[in-house]
Amino acid sequence: MKQTHESLILTGPGQCSIARVSGPGGDGPVLVAVEYSGINYKDALAITGKAKIVRAPFPFTPGIDLAGTVLESDLEEYVPGERVVLTGGGLGERFSGGYTQLQAVPSKYLLKIPEGMSTRTCMILGTAGLTAMLSIMVLEDHGVVAGEILVTGASGGVGMIAVKLLANLGYTVIASCGSTHLWHKLQGLGAARTINRINTDASRPLMHAQYDGVVDAAGGVALSAALPQVRVHGCVAASGNAAGAELNTTVYPFILRGITLAGIDSNTAPVQNRLIAWGRLQTLISEQEADQLLMATVSLEDVASVCSAKVAGKAPGRFLVSTAREM
Repeated sequence: MKQTHESLILTGPGQCSIARVSGPGGDGPVLVAVEYSGINYKDALAITGKAKIVRAPFPFTPGIDLAGTVLESDLEEYVPGERVVLTGGGLGERFSGGYTQLQAVPSKYLLKIPEGMSTRTCMILGTAGLTAMLSIMVLEDHGVVAGEILVTGASGGVGMIAVKLLANLGYTVIASCGSTHLWHKLQGLGAARTINRINTDASRPLMHAQYDGVVDAAGGVALSAALPQVRVHGCVAASGNAAGAELNTTVYPFILRGITLAGIDSNTAPVQNRLIAWGRLQTLISEQEADQLLMATVSLEDVASVCSAKVAGKAPGRFLVSTAREM
């Protein structure tokens, strides 16, 4: 099936343009009319060439998530007209991604969008929402079902969604964010308190314990600073590296307080965990609350400039990419 449509094409690291192409970029068994994608930090790194995210030959269509409607399918479990979401699993890294209007995708991580959730709301949440929900599920699995939770990198997509989810679940949320102009927004999302970026004191391997758990969307110095402040048998769910990849810590938070440091990789999360996470996202965040999380809706033509701003720390939060066309 040869349909002409628009795609964002990377011709090399940091080099992209919008092109009209014939036929989908992928070769998977399910053909999807893409309606929305999102701009994640990983997308920003891929578009700007600041990190080696793309593992496929150029030219290449990036975008690590998408939501849309099935047009054609070689598989019985997906029929034309069904609304689907695909995040991670190599999308926009190893195989052609979501910054397009038409994509043939593999089925391993392809999911039907939960009943009652629109494709728009699904992709306002996107990879960031899935990561935030998986992080909270890990906290729950380790017995952190109430109390005070620190969210680092709260100005990012994962951080903002985590604040909203945790608040809706009844936790007391402390949002750590260096962008003080966003503190009011974070409080509107449910943060009980907002604080500046926390810094580590290397001379103090343990500090006053004040957090029952942490959703760490920043990494680096933020994660290093958070670990010594977690209460006995607390849990830290780590998913980010915007604040750095190095971790400066000691064994004391782990052997004297029994703290668990759990890594969150939504890219390879098992399908069953994804299904549970999306089901909970549908029940915990309404369409109106999803709109609260959205910073802006942009077109394919705007993606490169937003990605440049995001890696420069000037475009926090969730950006929705509208790709839909008339079929």
